[in-house]
Amino acid sequence: MKILTTIIIALLLSNCTNSYVKNKKTITSPNDLMKFTNIWCDKNKSTDKIIKMCGQGWSKDLNISESKAIIDAKLKIADITHHTLISNEEIIHKENSKGVVKNYSKKVNNILEEASISGYKILSKKVMKEKNGWRTMVLIEYDLS
Repeated sequence: MKILTTIIIALLLSNCTNSYVKNKKTITSPNDLMKFTNIWCDKNKSTDKIIKMCGQGWSKDLNISESKAIIDAKLKIADITHHTLISNEEIIHKENSKGVVKNYSKKVNNILEEASISGYKILSKKVMKEKNGWRTMVLIEYDLS
């Protein structure tokens, strides 16, 4: 009986989450945006061969909002697949009258140059009204094979 009750409660909760995303028409506050983004991006389950990434964009123009969302998701994929890390470490030992002074610094740069993300698919898109503009959320899929 407990197992059946647990399953029913879990199904009800999952339906509440899905209906929240499905029925959402406007974003009313930063907390509302954060909650929606967390639920929306939870669909983002990548595998070894497929990367799924969510992106979002806001603009007073609907087409610009959609373009920004797609660019945001593609940029995140490019950062995963085409980035280069450059690390510089420096260790300095100086001797003075009081002893040895050690100084350490490390700089790391993430560089993204000439990345091409072609062949992606838009899995889902959601457009909502936010203030006096449009918020677009997209979920795209990029096949690595």
